[in-house]
Amino acid sequence: MDIDVAVSAEWEALRERLLHGPPWRTLMVAGPVNAGKTTLARWLAAQVNEHYRTLFLDADPGQSLVGPPTTLALSRVPIDPDRWLRLRFVGHISPEGHLLQMLSGLVRLVEAARWHRAQRLVIDLPGHMANDAGRELFFQMLDVIRPDYVVALQREDELEPVLRCFRRGRRPRIVRLPVAEAVQERDRWVRSDYRRERFRRYFAGARLRRLSVQARGLHGMVPALDNPEAVRHRLVALCDRHGFARVLGIVARCDAELAWLYFWAPPFRAREIATIQFGRFRLDPAEVGLVTRRRPPAGDVPLRTDVAEE
Repeated sequence: MDIDVAVSAEWEALRERLLHGPPWRTLMVAGPVNAGKTTLARWLAAQVNEHYRTLFLDADPGQSLVGPPTTLALSRVPIDPDRWLRLRFVGHISPEGHLLQMLSGLVRLVEAARWHRAQRLVIDLPGHMANDAGRELFFQMLDVIRPDYVVALQREDELEPVLRCFRRGRRPRIVRLPVAEAVQERDRWVRSDYRRERFRRYFAGARLRRLSVQARGLHGMVPALDNPEAVRHRLVALCDRHGFARVLGIVARCDAELAWLYFWAPPFRAREIATIQFGRFRLDPAEVGLVTRRRPPAGDVPLRTDVAEE
């Protein structure tokens, strides 16, 4: 993915510091919504990757650059939005109400970056929420990950209440940058359209499939499976034994008696799925271009699927 941006003197100075200054391993880019975080994070990752093996961690489940919304993704550089190394499911487009999923996903993906032998890791954080939950999430992410650098984009002093908590420590080194004048604010309709398009790309090859619920563990925001309205259109992640999402699905229904879950999903291998993680986010299949039936097939009927149960 090519990056065409106007590079400021502050960005150039930061690049030189990262390439020729003290050694480092992990960098976070933080800031409010519509501050240009992702653009800066992508640019820095591309610059550093010319000298070191660099990975990119997209930690914004609402405006995902890599992977579908509701997820966190670890990616190679150069970045391909539709290819990733590891995926973690948050279960919603907003971190608020899902702080545990955000933190655990971030930690596991940082571990995965080390497993993939990353020499440098650039993390694009979600847009900072200026409330108690947002400030606590930002603090906990810094406290748990302990990055070498935090690049703080601010219009005023939005991040200072949290950054002050780390001013007496050796890590992280904090680099404060103003929000570039060229950054264009996107209203909620534009952001919503972007999410819908990302979901459409992800579910473009989806088919109606089924999976045994009885044979696998359930976690996340698990609803009452015998309540059709509670499960209908829920977004779920089918996870491997390490807790990484292999594929996302949109639930059509659950046959509680026969322990079958019916859902729309891209192709996957059933033998790789250890758990089913339920999210709180709902997605209408029609919104992402899927042709739905009035009622998913009942009982043990053939489905167009590559996930036949053992």
